[in-house]
Formats: sequence, structure tokens, C-alpha cells
Amino acid sequence: MAKRQKQTERFDDLMAGMDTSAAIPYTMTTCFKVDDLLNHPVFGLGKVIKCLSPNKIHVMFREGEKFLIGILPQDIE
Repeated sequence: MAKRQKQTERFDDLMAGMDTSAAIPYTMTTCFKVDDLLNHPVFGLGKVIKCLSPNKIHVMFREGEKFLIGILPQDIE
């Protein structure tokens, strides 16, 4: 099975049962947590699969995984 097809299947599995209308528009100053759905202007719909510090999130998109800048919940006072 091709790598791209596996990524698409993994993305579809992650998104199963999710309300995609609740996706948060992505900005570098938005707070994200694991399992949040986001809507990126270039990559489209994605799901946060891991929060990394400082201020990085690991997101699964249909086209594959990306690391993005984002504010983590513990960074908010």
C-alpha cells in the first residue's frame, strides 16, 4: 500500500465521528490541545495529535503530518 494512501486512511480513522463544522480556524496565536480540530488556510482540515513545547503542535492532515506553531493551554494565564 502506498504511503500516501496509508496517510489518508489514518486521517480518515482519526476524523471518524468528529464534527468537522467545529474546526477552529488556525492562527499562530490560537490555543490548541490534543484532539482539537483545526482548519488551516493551506493544509485544510487537521486534528491535533500531540502538543509539544515550546509552542508547537503536531497535526495530522489528509496529506500527512505537520508541525505548527500554536499556544499550548498551559501557556495561557
